[in-house]
Amino acid sequence: MTRWMLLLGSNLADDTRLHAAVERLMALGNGAWLTSIEHHAADGHGAGMYYNALVMLDCEASREALDAGLKRIEADLGRRRDGSGEVAIDIDIVASWQDDAWRADAHALAKGEFTRATLPRLLRGAHLDVAVPPSA
Repeated sequence: MTRWMLLLGSNLADDTRLHAAVERLMALGNGAWLTSIEHHAADGHGAGMYYNALVMLDCEASREALDAGLKRIEADLGRRRDGSGEVAIDIDIVASWQDDAWRADAHALAKGEFTRATLPRLLRGAHLDVAVPPSA
């Protein structure tokens, strides 16, 4: 069983897609909110306001299988990748629990998740630390 930290986001008018996503995540394993839902301006990857939160998920799936499951949840909840700017729901793997600590996910590092304002702000607010390699 692996413990994952997921970043959820939506730029719709309310936070209902985040709640719906967490309900669907529970079908993949056991989970819990790590933070409350925050509402704030986009930080460099779009315009408008976003709802964001961190969620923990314990599941048996490999990283690849989990990522595929997250993409299915996104699609089921109305995620379009058509350049419209609307993000019904975005679910990103940002870390995994290894050796008694959160370790940054390589894909999240490559996407720059840890250098944007949202993820560090959520982590600070929840008093969570994620080990990020010095070269990242």
